[in-house]
Amino acid sequence: MNTTRTTIRSWPAMMLAGIFVGGTSFVLFNDLLEGARITTGHVLTGLALIAATAAGHQIVTMFRARRLGVALGMVVLTTAALAYVATMSGARNAEQAAYRAERIGGSNGERERIAKLRSEAQAMLTGALKEVAKACVGGDGKACKGAKATRDVYEAAVKGHDADLTRLPALQTPNAGYKAAAEALVMLPWFSDRKQADVEKALIVLLPWLAVLIAELGTIVFLSSALGHRSVVSFSDRVQTSFSAIEAPDVLALFSAPQPDNDPEPPKGRKTKSDNVVRFPVQSTHPVIRALETSGRTLSNGELAKAMGVSDSEASKRWQEVVDQLTVGWNGKYRVIGLKAWKQTA
Repeated sequence: MNTTRTTIRSWPAMMLAGIFVGGTSFVLFNDLLEGARITTGHVLTGLALIAATAAGHQIVTMFRARRLGVALGMVVLTTAALAYVATMSGARNAEQAAYRAERIGGSNGERERIAKLRSEAQAMLTGALKEVAKACVGGDGKACKGAKATRDVYEAAVKGHDADLTRLPALQTPNAGYKAAAEALVMLPWFSDRKQADVEKALIVLLPWLAVLIAELGTIVFLSSALGHRSVVSFSDRVQTSFSAIEAPDVLALFSAPQPDNDPEPPKGRKTKSDNVVRFPVQSTHPVIRALETSGRTLSNGELAKAMGVSDSEASKRWQEVVDQLTVGWNGKYRVIGLKAWKQTA
């Protein structure tokens, strides 16, 4: 029985795929790290992420295996999952951007309010200082003490407002990065007819969505580059001969080795043990038949080429010369070639 096993062809590509998966997952589930509870949306997003990654990796494999219906389903599933993941992530990023802009706007508004109160207190303090200077000319009388008390009140108010301003963050511009990018884009000839505010809004919506799409596509691409598939033939598909355990890379050496007859001539009228063994047909009429009989199992086109010591293209030409004696099919992305005689005797 022919089976397809997944192998790792490139560990660096596998590491890159893992990095992309981790980054995408962080963006999608960042609110869970901040204490949010798991909802149906989180579960669906996780399933969509798995579906997009797995289905995207299987598209090429299904096409090569000529399973066109399954391959088309993989394309539809990958497209839908990518759209869902990217949309959800874009929405979450836009929500966070709006929250940051609102927080910055609130902080700026509070700073402006306190700064206005400080200005008023400073003006009153200036007036109180003038009153102290006027009332205290004749000494520290009752009027002087009253003026000083008023001055102290306004000084305390000014110091309190200064402390409040120190605790607040500095003035910030909401969506400063998007504003700078929009300002640069409108200078280009392709965006010269657009308003900067409109370009800024478009960037706020599209850039997070595009970032997640790139991350998810990067996961699929690097995962497909990291993983490979190889065809494995089970023991039941091997021809039960004394050569059935010989692997394809060893067949070429077997062909080049001399074939001496090591059996001594038996006495007349007596049978030897070798008379009960079916001799292996080493001298076949065609190299392809010879290679398959010697290997004792089905071979891929690459294995057949190694067995005959030729290129893959030459091996493909040769087996087509005797295709009427062969069973040819696909196992995953590999062409599988065997002898019809094996099926007839199975």
